[in-house]
Amino acid sequence: MEVLNYWIKLEYDHKNKTYSGKEKIQLEGKEDRLILNTLEQKINKITLDGKNVELLEGRRDDEKIIEAKLNGNSILEIEFTSKLNEALTGLYLARASDGSEMATTQFESIGARRAFPCFDNPSMKATFDLEITTASDLDVISNMPEKEVVKSGSVKTVKFQRTPRMSTYLVYIGIGKFETKESSFENVRLYLSGLKGNLDTTDFPLVMAAQSLEFFNEYFGIKYPLPKMHLISVPEFAAGAMENWGAITFREVAILVNKSTGGATKKRVAAVIAHEIAHQWFGNLVTMKWWNDLWLNESFATFMMYKVVENYYPEWKVTGDMLLSRGRGAFTDDSLESTHPIEANVKEPEEIEQIFDQISYGKGGMILRMIESYAGNESFQAGLHNYLEKFSYSNAEGQDLWKSIAKASGKPVDRIMESWVKREGYPILKLTYDSNKIRITQSRFYLDGREGRDIWPVPLTVLRENGNESILMETRETTISGENFVKLNVGETGFYRVLYPEQFYAGIHSKSEKLDYKDFIGILSDLYAFVVSGKINLKVYLDVVREFSSSSELNIVTQISNDLSELRNILTSNNALDEVYLNFHREQVKRLEEKKSKDVNDSILYGTVLRRLVDIDWEKAKEMAAKFQNMENEIPDIRDSIAVAYAKETKNLQEIQKKMFSLKSDEDKVKLIVAAGHIPGENAFNSMYGLIEEGKIKKQDVSSYFTSFGAYRENRDLAVKEFSKMVSKLQDIFSGSGTASNLVFALVPLVGLNRVKEMENLLNSIRNSKIERGIMKGMERLKINQKLLDRMQSA
Repeated sequence: MEVLNYWIKLEYDHKNKTYSGKEKIQLEGKEDRLILNTLEQKINKITLDGKNVELLEGRRDDEKIIEAKLNGNSILEIEFTSKLNEALTGLYLARASDGSEMATTQFESIGARRAFPCFDNPSMKATFDLEITTASDLDVISNMPEKEVVKSGSVKTVKFQRTPRMSTYLVYIGIGKFETKESSFENVRLYLSGLKGNLDTTDFPLVMAAQSLEFFNEYFGIKYPLPKMHLISVPEFAAGAMENWGAITFREVAILVNKSTGGATKKRVAAVIAHEIAHQWFGNLVTMKWWNDLWLNESFATFMMYKVVENYYPEWKVTGDMLLSRGRGAFTDDSLESTHPIEANVKEPEEIEQIFDQISYGKGGMILRMIESYAGNESFQAGLHNYLEKFSYSNAEGQDLWKSIAKASGKPVDRIMESWVKREGYPILKLTYDSNKIRITQSRFYLDGREGRDIWPVPLTVLRENGNESILMETRETTISGENFVKLNVGETGFYRVLYPEQFYAGIHSKSEKLDYKDFIGILSDLYAFVVSGKINLKVYLDVVREFSSSSELNIVTQISNDLSELRNILTSNNALDEVYLNFHREQVKRLEEKKSKDVNDSILYGTVLRRLVDIDWEKAKEMAAKFQNMENEIPDIRDSIAVAYAKETKNLQEIQKKMFSLKSDEDKVKLIVAAGHIPGENAFNSMYGLIEEGKIKKQDVSSYFTSFGAYRENRDLAVKEFSKMVSKLQDIFSGSGTASNLVFALVPLVGLNRVKEMENLLNSIRNSKIERGIMKGMERLKINQKLLDRMQSA
């Protein structure tokens, strides 16, 4: 069966937050029964070709069965009523801090069925004709431009142009009192919209949108096909952003750029805009057949967003951001037994949201970077163009893409990708020096120290004094010449770790002239993972860190700072680690304060190292805490350091909450919410939880508080006591999302230290399918952390 078109008319009652709907769904094909997706609607009437049909219960709550024969072209007509959702999914109500509100939608992955009855499957593409009736003083935004507005007294009906063929999860409806900035690129109108009084931003988002369109039109060789594009700021939003075709939605902090925006946030805004616009081709124009190929959407958008930002803002060095965030997360998650292949085996809707993770986004993006390097930039680009052209307005599978790139490059990309996409994990390459030869052996890397027997076809790159060398390593062992050898994995393009003989690491900083910052990120990242897994002694790692104490390179220093911070969260009383942590961050803060630079990278780095320093240096914490009353006048990148320092120094939750409510900037509010997590004790937790219950903290920010509260050392005992309460609250707020599962994975490896069995029993008592993956990953990482802690305590 094929769905050809939806005609949907919704009548929205703003006062009561309810709506009624009528739809006509045009179907074609031969079927003995139909399975309709519907949830949270009362269906008042349903007919097929004018004849009443009965809805029978399906296998799931969101499935209804229509026992009726479909033979050729048919029209399914439905009348229904429903109300706005409160769980940030479907058609839901989003409230701003000033009390204004909007109705908005979030349909990925299975939220469309919560708004209107439909065939909610990505492969069942159709065109959509939408009509929205609402109060005449409200604005309406959808995927396409308005076709007609019909006013009748105090109400109006907005009719939109027909959409291209697209999946149900990409439909968008937004209703509220909006203000809008406008721009254009070529023949595409660009709009930046948000609730009136809540669009405090420069034109940077519109500039970035135009730059992204320019880049992708050229790179893909296919023009953006819609006549307009909205960027919509949503005050409450579970995701960071959503790529609805022609009507992209964002959290306020992911789209607005103003005087409160720090350098790191501005870079993130640019990347998120580029990510969502990349989806207009990868995901919207060509869509995966089923959610097992979700990575086709997310990996490509992740990979391409850094390419766009790097092109227009090379001074930001955002390839480093990719390695430090997506790469770091992917390497960590994929070194666990509980990981999953990029091409995940997804059968039930509950499983879908739990694979919007570092594997689908990060590992997929890193693998694409590896394949681009292997196939060659031009061949890779040609393969993408041919793929997009062939499958436009339809659906595809991963193998379709690999065949296209393989054909364009003349290299066995499809055979290589079969191993990397369908199998979990990645290799560790061990080097052994033997005279003028280097022996390389590969095995699967596990963070717990084990090694698996798996081998991969590895596109190996070798950096030599006199140039680079490329090899496809398809065996467990290979040998290369040791002449002029510098390192493996040039520019960190390969998704594998490299373990060198211990003498390689001594004096590594002296190789700065030969190595790019990306090479150092790889060496340092691998070295840290080898400490956790027990392959390298902590002393070797700390000696290397000391070499980089005076480094001024943003990404290298950030890599070290991130790893030291994570390590210190596990090893809560290791004198050698604390000494290196303190000295490293003191030296970096001193260097940057003396430099007094206004460079955006220096500002970002200063914010990072200062935040880490106030965790251990009480004098610096006092100095920063003294700036709290006027923190909004300080540079944005250090405001989180000020807020956390004040919380730890004074434990004055009342003042933090007072400022939280007085500031308008979402970015600053979140920094204060996170700081509140650094105030110990049950009274502080109950006070913050009360604000959550009263709706005074945005739903989207609740997870930020819980994560900060649970990770803070002095709150870990209490976090165990309140654990099930926090998880339950997130499951209520983010129904149909993986947020609760993510919290479990974030907190269990820390709060469970020195009580592994107690944690296991607790998790078994709250176990359910929606957090299962978080429990598995969290417990595995907890056991790895405990093993590391025990090893260090017995040393």
